[in-house]
Amino acid sequence: MDNSLTPKKLVRGAFESADLPRLPFIPWLFTHAARLEQIPVRRIFADPTQYTKCLQNARKLYGYDAIISSFDSSLEMEICGNPINWRGDYEAPITSPQPQFDFGRLKNINVESASKTGRFGTVIESLRRINRVSGPNLALAAVVTGPLTLTAVLTGRDQIKDLAERPEKVIQAIEAAAGFLLKVVQIYCQLEPDIIAIVDRLMPVFPAAHLPWLRSTFSPILNIIRFYNAFSVLLPGESSPNNLANLIDLGFDGIVASGIDLTTWNRLKGGRPCILGKAIPSHLFTSGLRELQAYLETHLQGGIGPGVFLTTDWEVPPDTPPDHIHLVMNMISKH
Repeated sequence: MDNSLTPKKLVRGAFESADLPRLPFIPWLFTHAARLEQIPVRRIFADPTQYTKCLQNARKLYGYDAIISSFDSSLEMEICGNPINWRGDYEAPITSPQPQFDFGRLKNINVESASKTGRFGTVIESLRRINRVSGPNLALAAVVTGPLTLTAVLTGRDQIKDLAERPEKVIQAIEAAAGFLLKVVQIYCQLEPDIIAIVDRLMPVFPAAHLPWLRSTFSPILNIIRFYNAFSVLLPGESSPNNLANLIDLGFDGIVASGIDLTTWNRLKGGRPCILGKAIPSHLFTSGLRELQAYLETHLQGGIGPGVFLTTDWEVPPDTPPDHIHLVMNMISKH
Protein backbone atom coordinates (compact mmCIF):
# COMPACT_ATOMS: atom_id res chain seq x y z
CA MET A 1 0.00 0.00 0.00
CA ASP A 2 1.21 3.48 -0.89
CA ASN A 3 2.82 5.25 2.07
CA SER A 4 1.61 8.59 0.69
CA LEU A 5 -2.03 7.78 1.46
CA THR A 6 -3.90 10.81 2.78
CA PRO A 7 -5.40 10.69 6.30
CA LYS A 8 -8.85 10.53 4.73
CA LYS A 9 -7.92 7.47 2.65
CA LEU A 10 -6.32 5.84 5.70
CA VAL A 11 -9.48 6.29 7.75
CA ARG A 12 -11.83 5.14 5.01
CA GLY A 13 -9.46 2.28 4.24
CA ALA A 14 -9.75 1.04 7.81
CA PHE A 15 -13.54 0.82 7.47
CA GLU A 16 -13.09 -1.04 4.20
CA SER A 17 -10.68 -3.47 5.92
CA ALA A 18 -7.88 -2.51 3.54
CA ASP A 19 -4.24 -3.39 4.19
CA LEU A 20 -2.81 -0.06 5.42
CA PRO A 21 0.77 1.12 6.01
CA ARG A 22 -0.11 2.28 9.53
CA LEU A 23 -3.02 2.54 11.93
CA PRO A 24 -5.20 5.62 11.42
CA PHE A 25 -5.47 7.62 14.66
CA ILE A 26 -8.77 9.33 15.51
CA PRO A 27 -8.58 10.88 19.00
CA TRP A 28 -11.75 12.42 20.43
CA LEU A 29 -9.97 15.72 20.89
CA PHE A 30 -11.91 18.93 21.46
CA THR A 31 -11.49 20.84 24.75
CA HIS A 32 -7.76 20.10 24.59
CA ALA A 33 -7.68 22.01 21.30
CA ALA A 34 -9.20 25.03 23.04
CA ARG A 35 -6.66 24.68 25.85
CA LEU A 36 -3.83 24.75 23.30
CA GLU A 37 -5.21 28.03 21.94
CA GLN A 38 -5.71 29.34 25.50
CA ILE A 39 -9.21 30.42 24.55
CA PRO A 40 -12.10 29.34 26.82
CA VAL A 41 -14.51 26.85 25.23
CA ARG A 42 -17.37 29.30 25.69
CA ARG A 43 -15.60 31.84 23.47
CA ILE A 44 -14.67 29.17 20.93
CA PHE A 45 -18.36 28.30 20.55
CA ALA A 46 -19.24 31.94 19.95
CA ASP A 47 -17.10 32.39 16.84
CA PRO A 48 -16.92 29.98 13.85
CA THR A 49 -13.59 31.49 12.80
CA GLN A 50 -11.96 30.75 16.16
CA TYR A 51 -13.66 27.35 16.32
CA THR A 52 -12.33 26.39 12.91
CA LYS A 53 -8.83 27.67 13.64
CA CYS A 54 -8.75 25.90 17.01
CA LEU A 55 -9.51 22.47 15.52
CA GLN A 56 -7.22 22.97 12.53
CA ASN A 57 -4.27 24.09 14.66
CA ALA A 58 -4.52 21.10 17.00
CA ARG A 59 -4.58 18.72 14.07
CA LYS A 60 -1.65 20.53 12.44
CA LEU A 61 0.36 20.26 15.67
CA TYR A 62 -0.14 16.51 16.11
CA GLY A 63 -0.89 15.12 12.65
CA TYR A 64 -3.74 12.74 13.56
CA ASP A 65 -6.13 11.63 10.87
CA ALA A 66 -9.58 13.06 11.66
CA ILE A 67 -11.00 16.27 13.09
CA ILE A 68 -14.09 15.86 15.26
CA SER A 69 -17.01 18.28 15.43
CA SER A 70 -17.10 18.61 19.23
CA PHE A 71 -17.41 16.44 22.33
CA ASP A 72 -20.30 17.97 24.20
CA SER A 73 -23.56 16.21 25.09
CA SER A 74 -25.07 19.54 26.18
CA LEU A 75 -25.23 20.61 22.54
CA GLU A 76 -28.20 18.35 21.78
CA MET A 77 -29.77 19.16 25.18
CA GLU A 78 -29.61 22.86 24.35
CA ILE A 79 -31.34 22.29 21.00
CA CYS A 80 -34.04 20.43 22.94
CA GLY A 81 -34.61 23.52 25.10
CA ASN A 82 -32.68 22.69 28.28
CA PRO A 83 -30.67 25.68 29.58
CA ILE A 84 -26.91 25.23 29.90
CA ASN A 85 -24.55 26.26 32.69
CA TRP A 86 -20.88 26.93 32.02
CA ARG A 87 -18.27 25.60 34.43
CA GLY A 88 -14.52 25.87 33.87
CA ASP A 89 -12.86 27.52 30.87
CA TYR A 90 -11.97 24.17 29.32
CA GLU A 91 -15.02 22.10 30.20
CA ALA A 92 -18.19 21.50 28.28
CA PRO A 93 -21.24 23.07 29.94
CA ILE A 94 -23.81 21.07 31.86
CA THR A 95 -27.58 21.20 31.54
CA SER A 96 -30.34 21.34 34.12
CA PRO A 97 -32.54 18.21 33.87
CA GLN A 98 -36.32 18.44 33.65
CA PRO A 99 -37.84 15.34 35.33
CA GLN A 100 -41.17 15.93 33.55
CA PHE A 101 -39.63 16.68 30.15
CA ASP A 102 -42.22 16.37 27.37
CA PHE A 103 -40.62 14.11 24.75
CA GLY A 104 -43.61 14.63 22.48
CA ARG A 105 -42.36 18.09 21.56
CA LEU A 106 -39.08 16.78 20.14
CA LYS A 107 -40.77 16.06 16.82
CA ASN A 108 -41.65 19.77 16.50
CA ILE A 109 -38.09 21.07 16.88
CA ASN A 110 -36.81 22.66 13.68
CA VAL A 111 -33.29 21.22 13.73
CA GLU A 112 -32.38 22.78 10.40
CA SER A 113 -33.19 26.23 11.77
CA ALA A 114 -31.23 25.46 14.96
CA SER A 115 -28.20 24.56 12.83
CA LYS A 116 -27.94 28.16 11.63
CA THR A 117 -27.77 29.91 14.99
CA GLY A 118 -26.13 29.63 18.42
CA ARG A 119 -23.58 27.00 19.37
CA PHE A 120 -24.95 24.38 16.98
CA GLY A 121 -24.71 26.92 14.18
CA THR A 122 -21.05 27.53 15.07
CA VAL A 123 -20.30 23.80 14.93
CA ILE A 124 -22.02 23.35 11.56
CA GLU A 125 -20.42 26.41 9.98
CA SER A 126 -16.97 25.40 11.26
CA LEU A 127 -17.27 21.87 9.89
CA ARG A 128 -18.40 23.32 6.58
CA ARG A 129 -15.27 25.51 6.45
CA ILE A 130 -12.94 22.69 7.47
CA ASN A 131 -14.46 20.40 4.87
CA ARG A 132 -14.05 23.06 2.19
CA VAL A 133 -10.35 23.43 2.97
CA SER A 134 -9.30 19.95 4.13
CA GLY A 135 -12.14 17.61 3.21
CA PRO A 136 -10.40 15.97 0.21
CA ASN A 137 -7.42 14.94 2.37
CA LEU A 138 -8.52 14.89 6.01
CA ALA A 139 -11.24 12.77 7.59
CA LEU A 140 -14.06 14.51 9.45
CA ALA A 141 -16.09 13.00 12.27
CA ALA A 142 -19.32 14.42 13.69
CA VAL A 143 -19.97 13.41 17.30
CA VAL A 144 -23.60 12.96 18.37
CA THR A 145 -25.04 12.08 21.78
CA GLY A 146 -26.87 8.75 21.75
CA PRO A 147 -30.61 8.42 22.52
CA LEU A 148 -30.19 6.60 25.85
CA THR A 149 -27.92 9.32 27.23
CA LEU A 150 -30.11 12.02 25.72
CA THR A 151 -33.24 10.79 27.50
CA ALA A 152 -31.33 10.29 30.77
CA VAL A 153 -29.75 13.75 30.79
CA LEU A 154 -32.90 15.57 29.69
CA THR A 155 -34.83 14.11 32.63
CA GLY A 156 -32.08 13.41 35.16
CA ARG A 157 -33.56 9.95 35.67
CA ASP A 158 -32.01 6.47 35.71
CA GLN A 159 -33.27 5.10 32.41
CA ILE A 160 -32.19 1.52 33.12
CA LYS A 161 -34.12 1.46 36.40
CA ASP A 162 -37.11 3.19 34.79
CA LEU A 163 -37.08 0.67 31.95
CA ALA A 164 -37.76 -2.10 34.46
CA GLU A 165 -40.45 -0.14 36.30
CA ARG A 166 -42.26 1.68 33.47
CA PRO A 167 -41.01 0.25 30.18
CA GLU A 168 -43.66 1.77 27.88
CA LYS A 169 -42.92 5.34 28.93
CA VAL A 170 -39.14 4.87 28.64
CA ILE A 171 -39.40 3.20 25.23
CA GLN A 172 -41.58 6.06 23.95
CA ALA A 173 -39.03 8.60 25.24
CA ILE A 174 -36.07 6.79 23.63
CA GLU A 175 -37.93 6.48 20.33
CA ALA A 176 -38.72 10.20 20.41
CA ALA A 177 -35.07 10.97 21.17
CA ALA A 178 -33.94 8.73 18.31
CA GLY A 179 -36.31 10.52 15.93
CA PHE A 180 -34.89 13.88 16.97
CA LEU A 181 -31.31 12.62 16.63
CA LEU A 182 -32.10 11.33 13.15
CA LYS A 183 -32.67 14.96 12.12
CA VAL A 184 -29.44 16.06 13.83
CA VAL A 185 -27.50 13.30 12.05
CA GLN A 186 -28.98 14.31 8.71
CA ILE A 187 -27.77 17.90 9.20
CA TYR A 188 -24.25 16.58 9.85
CA CYS A 189 -24.44 14.15 6.93
CA GLN A 190 -25.17 16.98 4.51
CA LEU A 191 -21.65 18.26 5.31
CA GLU A 192 -20.22 14.99 3.91
CA PRO A 193 -18.30 13.75 6.97
CA ASP A 194 -16.52 10.41 6.93
CA ILE A 195 -17.75 9.30 10.35
CA ILE A 196 -20.78 9.86 12.54
CA ALA A 197 -19.86 8.81 16.09
CA ILE A 198 -22.72 8.02 18.48
CA VAL A 199 -21.60 8.58 22.08
CA ASP A 200 -23.65 6.68 24.66
CA ARG A 201 -22.28 5.33 27.93
CA LEU A 202 -25.59 3.66 28.79
CA MET A 203 -25.37 1.31 25.82
CA PRO A 204 -23.21 -1.38 27.53
CA VAL A 205 -25.60 -1.65 30.51
CA PHE A 206 -28.79 -1.66 28.45
CA PRO A 207 -30.76 -4.89 29.12
CA ALA A 208 -29.96 -7.52 26.51
CA ALA A 209 -33.63 -8.47 26.22
CA HIS A 210 -34.39 -5.05 24.70
CA LEU A 211 -31.49 -5.01 22.23
CA PRO A 212 -33.54 -6.25 19.21
CA TRP A 213 -35.89 -3.30 19.76
CA LEU A 214 -32.93 -0.95 20.18
CA ARG A 215 -31.44 -2.22 16.91
CA SER A 216 -34.66 -1.41 15.06
CA THR A 217 -34.72 2.03 16.73
CA PHE A 218 -31.17 2.74 15.55
CA SER A 219 -31.78 1.38 12.06
CA PRO A 220 -33.04 4.65 10.46
CA ILE A 221 -30.03 6.54 11.86
CA LEU A 222 -27.52 3.98 10.59
CA ASN A 223 -29.27 3.78 7.22
CA ILE A 224 -29.09 7.52 6.63
CA ILE A 225 -25.40 7.55 7.60
CA ARG A 226 -24.71 4.89 4.97
CA PHE A 227 -26.88 6.73 2.44
CA TYR A 228 -24.50 9.69 2.71
CA ASN A 229 -21.47 7.40 2.28
CA ALA A 230 -20.30 7.89 5.86
CA PHE A 231 -19.47 5.30 8.52
CA SER A 232 -21.18 4.88 11.89
CA VAL A 233 -19.14 4.40 15.07
CA LEU A 234 -20.45 3.58 18.53
CA LEU A 235 -18.48 5.10 21.41
CA PRO A 236 -19.82 3.35 24.54
CA GLY A 237 -17.15 4.38 27.05
CA GLU A 238 -16.35 1.30 29.09
CA SER A 239 -17.23 -2.09 27.69
CA SER A 240 -16.22 -5.73 28.09
CA PRO A 241 -16.21 -8.88 25.97
CA ASN A 242 -19.43 -9.86 27.74
CA ASN A 243 -21.42 -6.97 26.30
CA LEU A 244 -19.43 -6.21 23.14
CA ALA A 245 -20.96 -9.15 21.28
CA ASN A 246 -24.42 -7.66 21.86
CA LEU A 247 -23.28 -4.17 20.88
CA ILE A 248 -21.84 -5.49 17.60
CA ASP A 249 -25.31 -6.84 16.82
CA LEU A 250 -26.71 -3.28 16.76
CA GLY A 251 -25.29 -2.85 13.26
CA PHE A 252 -22.69 -0.08 13.60
CA ASP A 253 -19.80 -0.01 11.14
CA GLY A 254 -17.33 0.28 14.02
CA ILE A 255 -17.23 0.13 17.83
CA VAL A 256 -14.67 1.72 20.14
CA ALA A 257 -13.29 -0.59 22.84
CA SER A 258 -10.17 -0.68 24.99
CA GLY A 259 -8.18 -3.70 26.09
CA ILE A 260 -9.49 -5.91 23.27
CA ASP A 261 -7.02 -7.69 21.01
CA LEU A 262 -7.84 -8.45 17.40
CA THR A 263 -8.19 -12.20 17.96
CA THR A 264 -10.79 -11.67 20.68
CA TRP A 265 -12.54 -9.06 18.56
CA ASN A 266 -12.82 -11.36 15.55
CA ARG A 267 -14.20 -14.11 17.78
CA LEU A 268 -16.79 -11.76 19.28
CA LYS A 269 -18.02 -10.36 15.98
CA GLY A 270 -18.34 -13.80 14.40
CA GLY A 271 -18.09 -12.57 10.83
CA ARG A 272 -20.37 -9.58 11.29
CA PRO A 273 -19.12 -6.50 9.38
CA CYS A 274 -17.93 -4.27 12.21
CA ILE A 275 -14.43 -2.85 12.68
CA LEU A 276 -12.57 -2.22 15.93
CA GLY A 277 -11.75 1.21 17.24
CA LYS A 278 -8.83 0.12 19.41
CA ALA A 279 -8.99 2.61 22.26
CA ILE A 280 -6.31 4.08 24.49
CA PRO A 281 -7.83 4.76 27.94
CA SER A 282 -8.16 8.55 28.12
CA HIS A 283 -6.81 8.71 31.68
CA LEU A 284 -3.40 7.64 30.36
CA PHE A 285 -3.03 11.01 28.64
CA THR A 286 -2.63 12.70 32.01
CA SER A 287 -0.47 9.96 33.54
CA GLY A 288 3.27 9.61 33.25
CA LEU A 289 4.71 9.37 29.76
CA ARG A 290 6.30 6.00 30.59
CA GLU A 291 2.94 4.57 31.62
CA LEU A 292 1.41 5.59 28.29
CA GLN A 293 4.40 4.22 26.40
CA ALA A 294 4.18 0.89 28.23
CA TYR A 295 0.50 0.61 27.37
CA LEU A 296 1.13 1.37 23.70
CA GLU A 297 4.02 -1.09 23.50
CA THR A 298 1.78 -3.81 24.91
CA HIS A 299 -1.28 -3.10 22.82
CA LEU A 300 0.35 -2.16 19.52
CA GLN A 301 2.53 -5.26 19.40
CA GLY A 302 0.86 -7.77 17.10
CA GLY A 303 -2.88 -8.14 16.84
CA ILE A 304 -3.10 -5.16 14.50
CA GLY A 305 -4.41 -5.74 11.03
CA PRO A 306 -7.08 -4.69 8.54
CA GLY A 307 -10.31 -3.37 10.02
CA VAL A 308 -8.77 -1.48 12.95
CA PHE A 309 -8.22 2.17 13.80
CA LEU A 310 -6.59 3.65 16.88
CA THR A 311 -8.61 6.02 19.04
CA THR A 312 -9.34 6.99 22.64
CA ASP A 313 -12.07 5.54 24.83
CA TRP A 314 -13.39 9.02 25.65
CA GLU A 315 -12.44 12.63 25.14
CA VAL A 316 -8.73 13.51 25.38
CA PRO A 317 -8.45 15.46 28.69
CA PRO A 318 -7.95 19.20 28.17
CA ASP A 319 -4.77 19.28 30.30
CA THR A 320 -3.04 16.52 28.32
CA PRO A 321 0.68 17.30 27.83
CA PRO A 322 1.38 17.58 24.08
CA ASP A 323 4.26 15.10 24.40
CA HIS A 324 1.73 12.35 25.14
CA ILE A 325 -0.05 12.77 21.82
CA HIS A 326 3.23 13.17 19.95
CA LEU A 327 4.29 9.84 21.51
CA VAL A 328 1.21 8.09 20.09
CA MET A 329 1.88 9.48 16.61
CA ASN A 330 5.54 8.46 16.78
CA MET A 331 4.72 4.93 17.89
CA ILE A 332 2.05 4.21 15.28
CA SER A 333 4.45 5.32 12.57
CA LYS A 334 6.71 2.41 13.63
CA HIS A 335 4.00 -0.27 13.51
